[in-house]
Amino acid sequence: MRKAFRTFLRVALSPLGTLFYTFALAAMLLIAGADVHATVFWLPVVIFLGVSLAYDTSAYVAQRRKGLSSAQVADAVVERLWPTQDEEAGS
Repeated sequence: MRKAFRTFLRVALSPLGTLFYTFALAAMLLIAGADVHATVFWLPVVIFLGVSLAYDTSAYVAQRRKGLSSAQVADAVVERLWPTQDEEAGS
């Protein structure tokens, strides 16, 4: 289960995840009845994509400054959210 969660987290924290979530937002807006030719459709999509890309860029810069790979970042997040039994016993 940890391995699946770590893989999901690695994709979710990547630019690929950002594109997936942007397409999911666009699909949700279409299902809700937003017109593709209206600002009501494109404004939230562009804002979400812009903010997500800004966060992805800053996270990538911080990751590279520390010399970490994306797998190491995902492992650190998983360990923080879901500690192993050894760490729980030591606390």
